[in-house]
Amino acid sequence: MNAKLYDRFISDLELKGYAKRSINSYVKSVRQLQRFCNKPLSKITQADLKAYWLACKTEYGWSSATLRISYSGIKLFFSITLVRKWKIFSQIRWQRKESLPTVLSTKEVRRIIGNLPTLQSKVFYLTLYSLGLRLQETINLQVGDIDKDRLIVHIRNGKGGRDRVVPLPGVTLRGLRAYYKTHRNSQWIFPALGHNQGKEAGTT
Repeated sequence: MNAKLYDRFISDLELKGYAKRSINSYVKSVRQLQRFCNKPLSKITQADLKAYWLACKTEYGWSSATLRISYSGIKLFFSITLVRKWKIFSQIRWQRKESLPTVLSTKEVRRIIGNLPTLQSKVFYLTLYSLGLRLQETINLQVGDIDKDRLIVHIRNGKGGRDRVVPLPGVTLRGLRAYYKTHRNSQWIFPALGHNQGKEAGTT
């Protein structure tokens, strides 16, 4: 029974357009709940949820961020897959810890990037910073994503599985060209970062 419910939950999330990473995280949250309650998912009650989250917070020491992920996954499962209209989901709120970001000046960023030890690290962080990308988005950049004529970059499968287009500064394009000459991988911009490092001829 639990296996079928997990399959239904995954299908429900896929139909709603959730990214694979988010789906895996939400399924994990439900599995953790089920192990804690040690009963079929269909038999879990609102009281069980309250006891579970209380234990996660007080006994396991989970952070608010971890609790919010757990809450989101479990709420989706019971609200969408099991169609439970439970009051507990409107009664519980995990406060987000707010902190001010550290903002560096352009001069400071240039100095930090300039002091990096290798061309790969310099170009990688220049690309990440100048395009406003997340770490995984930068790692996943492919040669075909770079439009050097229009000076734009296509970001595939970003947060939430969405694509977007960002402007490509000239200084970043020059850096990418210089680094590309060191590996000439036909697919990946940064092939050494978790990708196949086979060198094939290509153009950038």
